[in-house]
Amino acid sequence: LDTRHQDNPTLYDHRAREWTEKGREYLAKLDKLTGVRRRRLRDGEWAAAEGAVYEEFDRAVHLIDRDQLPELRRRWRVHDFGFTNPYVCQWWGEDSDGRLYLYREIYFTRRLVEDHARAIARLSEGERIEADICDHDAEDRATLERHLDVRTTPAYKAISTGIEAVQSRLRAAGDGRPRLFFVRDALHERDDRLAEAGLPWCTEQEIDSYAYPAGQDGKPMKEVPVDKDNHGMDAMRYAVAHVDRLGSPGPSRIDPIGL
Repeated sequence: LDTRHQDNPTLYDHRAREWTEKGREYLAKLDKLTGVRRRRLRDGEWAAAEGAVYEEFDRAVHLIDRDQLPELRRRWRVHDFGFTNPYVCQWWGEDSDGRLYLYREIYFTRRLVEDHARAIARLSEGERIEADICDHDAEDRATLERHLDVRTTPAYKAISTGIEAVQSRLRAAGDGRPRLFFVRDALHERDDRLAEAGLPWCTEQEIDSYAYPAGQDGKPMKEVPVDKDNHGMDAMRYAVAHVDRLGSPGPSRIDPIGL
């Protein structure tokens, strides 16, 4: 369906043929956006960044509703620490076919690790979490361990190898389905500071602008992505690397059929 902001009666008054007060305020926020997020959210284009890292990502395929979430036989939490930047905690589950699902997420700024830990413990009640995979900040890991009463696992952080593993899971496997999904309502609480600033406020919103830098010839340099608005992308990479046993002795779990 081809829709525009003018189709929303709370934003545009068709009788008066002008924007409502709410519409003018909303557009003023969107006008502050830049790049691919402006093209998508302000101009209504189904655009992705030039040199997008995860070209395989398709919202029609990889986003599922809560009632489509299968029974999960294993669960992990992944943490990317932040305060000025978002603190990201992702809950990942695996079904009986080895597919991964991001089914819950915290993505929030300006809160201490101990405050996040209390929320994480409450949200995880009744679940058996196999491991807490973390970024390598020693102080934040210690705080998390103390308040959650867990032992954390340092994340495997090799960027290129981790990206390849995520790309493999996003591609269709032998049965025609990918092996990584996002639940639409995974976000626990929206951070209005991020929304007001026109920044991503959940992992799924980072994907379109997660891209490789352009070289002198204007073509993407496919080595290391631009280090910006990638907090959920890092956490997702840590999750896949852990589950697929990247960097561990023995064979990894990357499916060659999906390559």
